[in-house]
Amino acid sequence: MRVHAVQVINGRPEEVFRFVATDHFENHAKWDPAVEVMTPTSPGPMREGATARLIRRDQGKAVEGTVTVTTYQPVHAFAAVSRFGPFTLHQEVGIEAVGDGRTLVHLAIDTAATGTSRLLLPLMRRRFRRTMTTSLRAMKQHIEADAR
Repeated sequence: MRVHAVQVINGRPEEVFRFVATDHFENHAKWDPAVEVMTPTSPGPMREGATARLIRRDQGKAVEGTVTVTTYQPVHAFAAVSRFGPFTLHQEVGIEAVGDGRTLVHLAIDTAATGTSRLLLPLMRRRFRRTMTTSLRAMKQHIEADAR
């Protein structure tokens, strides 16, 4: 199931990419209310193949998982795969300059599940879209506040 949302942020593409991608493991919990912590498990700077341990809160329960970065193209694109419980979530972020120091952020997720959980995915589409919209607004607030 694929869900997509966009947000214009008052900030240069380099600033937006740093917050969303380069510092992804440190910042993800700031813009995704379900993520409690993301701890890097691979050495070195952000890159394709970088990994982290993830703890999410799902319906009041802590769920552990992993994150693997699959795309890291500075200032343009970032993607990662998160696996937790029966769910696999492919997240893609596209960064596009729109002029006047503003950036358009494209956020897309593809979610899959195993077992009976896959039957719930169509019912969760609206919730995923709301969460993505909330996450993009939080990104915007953090990035714009840092720019002041």
